[in-house]
Amino acid sequence: MRETINEKISVVTIYNREKKLVLPWLLKWQGRRYKITKLGYHHTERLGRVLHHIFSVTDGSTFFRLHLDTESLTWTLKEVSDGLAT
Repeated sequence: MRETINEKISVVTIYNREKKLVLPWLLKWQGRRYKITKLGYHHTERLGRVLHHIFSVTDGSTFFRLHLDTESLTWTLKEVSDGLAT
């Protein structure tokens, strides 16, 4: 089941200097830690003058859609899904 969340979260990232790429590695939401095991996709979108990086990731059982606001450097969990149909 997919659920819209829209909550600020903490994210630990990895930066790859050669590829010039920042990737989420671990996220903390509602007191739990989720280790990211796979990146589904990454793209950017501009909302006004602010660039957002959008990541679709999984910990192997739960899917997350994360937004990184490059102006405030805040992460927001936009959506979570267990992969099951509603």
